[in-house]
Amino acid sequence: MESNVLSKMWTQFKKFGLDYDDFPTMMDNVGLLLWILTINIQKKWTQGINLIFYLMTAIAFSSYFYVYVFSMIWLVCFHYGNKNVEATSVILAIGLNSIISGTKIVFMKANANKIKNTVHNFLKCDSQVIPNTRFAKNLRKNLRVVKKRSLIIWVTFAINGLAYLILPLASPGRHFTIDFFLLYGLEPMTESPNYEIATVIFTITSGFAVYSMVGIAIYFLVIVGYNEAQMYALSEELRNIWNDSQNYYNNIKHRINDKRQIILIKKQIMNEFIRIRLRDVIKFHITNINLLYGFNQEFRITLAVEYTLLAIAIIAELLGGLEHTYLALPYTIVQMLMDCLAGQRLIDASDDFERSVYSCQWENFNMSNRRTVLLMLVMSQKTMVLSAGGFATLNYSFLMAILKTSYSTYTTLESAVK
Repeated sequence: MESNVLSKMWTQFKKFGLDYDDFPTMMDNVGLLLWILTINIQKKWTQGINLIFYLMTAIAFSSYFYVYVFSMIWLVCFHYGNKNVEATSVILAIGLNSIISGTKIVFMKANANKIKNTVHNFLKCDSQVIPNTRFAKNLRKNLRVVKKRSLIIWVTFAINGLAYLILPLASPGRHFTIDFFLLYGLEPMTESPNYEIATVIFTITSGFAVYSMVGIAIYFLVIVGYNEAQMYALSEELRNIWNDSQNYYNNIKHRINDKRQIILIKKQIMNEFIRIRLRDVIKFHITNINLLYGFNQEFRITLAVEYTLLAIAIIAELLGGLEHTYLALPYTIVQMLMDCLAGQRLIDASDDFERSVYSCQWENFNMSNRRTVLLMLVMSQKTMVLSAGGFATLNYSFLMAILKTSYSTYTTLESAVK
């Protein structure tokens, strides 16, 4: 019995690997990560979430609120304040970094039904892909890149979180990762039993904050990555559409006995093939536009809030000194980088689709198909983008703008403080 359970667990664990790069399996992977946080993103999962997960999440969230909200506000507003700007900045930076995990969970919980519908619509789109076609194979190839990217980000955050927890244990004496960070009601924190209690609380809250943030971030990356993979696969279809029509004609011409007739209707046969293929490409393109629009509408406000908090966090980390925030600063930057990376990759895929419309050899098509290509060209002019609150496009330029603005603000504040 025990061996069967272990075998099933191992089978499920293996599906997190790169060999399982189809979209339904990837969404199942994400769903399992979020299931532990009592977040169900799959309509097909109708069974109730185990009570133990609700209990674990409730304990972890309560500890998280006590540490990164209540204690952080007490430290910033009352304990340190203007008396110790360095300590205040460090606490504020750590708190803002961690608050984002809470905003993500609250968002996912508040929009549970919308998120289920979004995942269902994406899976419905994927179910329309015909297996074993070039389109399906290219889609899987690009999804593999998306999964690899998500795994790297997950591992990066996991290592950062472990380093944050292990570092004080490896140091001589009784220390915490941030000695400035005191818990309300547990002073002095280096004496027993306060030290043991604080260590347990920090371990629970830090693990919860990192796990919840990265789990929801992976959901974001996989959903947006599917749009990216679709656009690259559609681009490949357009680039090969003329050659495909010629191959189709060569494959069927031997079936017609009247050779003069087949020569006369050659263009008609090829253009009919192109018409059907263009119709399919347009269908998927429009579906992707609609799916991304719905996804943007869901996340635009929370992304705006998160990037505002992250920008403030970077300024606070610099003011607090890198000797205290050398683990927090990379954590903050990677949080910003992963969303901007997803947005930039989506823009690149959208631009690639536009170029493929130009290079599909449309000059060989009949007038009807040329009009269809013109329509596609007009549609492709509006690049697919991720939006933060509707006022900013997530890409590398936006990332650099935030970093530059944050550093400029930091230098101004540093001179004012000194």
